[in-house]
Amino acid sequence: MTRLQWADLPGEARAQIEARFGPADGAVSAGPGLTPGVAAHLTTERGIFLKGIPLRSPARHHYERELAVNTVLPGGVPAPRLLWSGRAAGWLLLVFERILDARQADLSPESPDVDAVLDAVTCLGEVLAACPWPDAPGVDEKFDVMRRRAQAELGGRYAEALYALDLREFGGSALLHADLHEGNLLVTHHGRVHVVDWSLACRGPAWMDLALLVPRLIAAGHTPAQAEALAATVPAWRAAPPAAVTALAAARAGFAAHMARHGPGHLRARRGRPAAACRAWLAYRT
Repeated sequence: MTRLQWADLPGEARAQIEARFGPADGAVSAGPGLTPGVAAHLTTERGIFLKGIPLRSPARHHYERELAVNTVLPGGVPAPRLLWSGRAAGWLLLVFERILDARQADLSPESPDVDAVLDAVTCLGEVLAACPWPDAPGVDEKFDVMRRRAQAELGGRYAEALYALDLREFGGSALLHADLHEGNLLVTHHGRVHVVDWSLACRGPAWMDLALLVPRLIAAGHTPAQAEALAATVPAWRAAPPAAVTALAAARAGFAAHMARHGPGHLRARRGRPAAACRAWLAYRT
């Protein structure tokens, strides 16, 4: 989806930001994204990262969730700090500290980023074990949506694995990011990982962030066995019920196949590899 640019913001909105952070001498878009709006690195007195969405946009709830989460994230979470938020000229605006010289994580085998990512996920499981967001929705809502979309794509033992699960298995007290992938894991030249874009955050068991990361590792070149072995190095994985993990693998496989077939046209091609990775993981587990 084409990004809106800094110049597309109404003048009143740009003026509010510059009044707080100084004149924007340069703006570099974060590139295409899955949601509409502005996402740009601004060169101001301190350097900031701006996200903005029109209040009339149907994607506004993603930005509102990101605002709610970042307002309460503890300092120990490896994520950019929210510096300011506000509304102006019919826009919701979020301003974060800018992570300099960062790139997307490389999750392929032999990449040093993999260990750094697992360290960051371990940190999330420890620091966010007690959810700091009282109004966080349960992850069972996310799973239920995936399960319904996956229904038409799965059959036989895969469907059985999906529908045999008691949703109470997804109960938990941790705050989950729930969308860990290369684009949301930024690595600095010091090798530190920053977790960004908390727009799908929810409450659930800490092991689920790992389970959602496993197919990303497979898509990056790891075998399913290797990906699960990496997940097993994180303490939270020990609490993962095998049947719940298999059901999640089935839901992810069916949902990814559904989106590759029926999702927005500009996204179908890029859904193919995740769909294949999810199916490989599901076949391994069954």
